[in-house]
Amino acid sequence: GVGGIHETQGRQGFLEVETPCLQASPGMEVHLKAFLTDLAEPFGTARHRMYLHTSPEFAMKKLLAAGLPRIYQLARCFRNEERSPTHHPEFTMLEWYRAGAEPEVLMADCEGLVKAALAAAGKSRLSWQGAECDPFAPWQRLSVAEAFSLHAGIDLLGALDDPDEPDPRPLAEATRRIGL
Repeated sequence: GVGGIHETQGRQGFLEVETPCLQASPGMEVHLKAFLTDLAEPFGTARHRMYLHTSPEFAMKKLLAAGLPRIYQLARCFRNEERSPTHHPEFTMLEWYRAGAEPEVLMADCEGLVKAALAAAGKSRLSWQGAECDPFAPWQRLSVAEAFSLHAGIDLLGALDDPDEPDPRPLAEATRRIGL
């Protein structure tokens, strides 16, 4: 199975799930490195190469495919080759999915989550490295293409000649023009 399902329901009908940390595959993300381990069967009958998950995404998507439409999980995650002031090889991640929702609904989920977390912490503002923002003020909502245009001056959709099989060269050229 893909893990246990808790009986408690979160707000808006989200169901808390718990999926296994051990996976048969390290995942397909080339920029994430999984920890490798061996699973030994009792009495030395067999050993299987396993990986600690880098996120619960794959197992949670199995639950979505099985018909659970709104799920979340606070999961321990493990990423090898990560170490910086803001990254650690072992951390806790909140991952949630709402199947079939429009992007605006998912944006509202993110906004509500940030506001609820801040309220739970007894804070009214977010701050990072001297910058502050008020998450209780109206949020700007942008599509990815709008964000590329506004913040990078790149026409993302214009750089993608064929959305099914895009040629990376026009986007690479656009990023070179802005010094990236």
